[in-house]
Amino acid sequence: MADFKSRLKELREEAELTQIELAKKLRMSNGAVGNYEAGKRKPRMEDMETIADFFNVSLDYLVGRSDKRPEFSLEEKWLIDLYRKADQYDRDTVKQVLRRYEQDTASAAG
Repeated sequence: MADFKSRLKELREEAELTQIELAKKLRMSNGAVGNYEAGKRKPRMEDMETIADFFNVSLDYLVGRSDKRPEFSLEEKWLIDLYRKADQYDRDTVKQVLRRYEQDTASAAG
């Protein structure tokens, strides 16, 4: 199984973020993420929780104790969060677009 430093790098790269971009999003110093990925420093527990929450993974996954990933990717979680924040009009609009997409893909396949 992977360890923390490799999991962090894997998750960061999947999110298409540089170390500096991730540090800004996590409100950490610029060198923190680099030091974590290099194995030079270990984050405090509260920082580990912040990282796990940001990437929508468990602490066990983040530190390599589990290979089980969450049901939703980071992007899918972001979309769900936006949908939940939307008013009813915007939710209905999203549903219309997705229904149209579903019909288009069904007719293209048939």
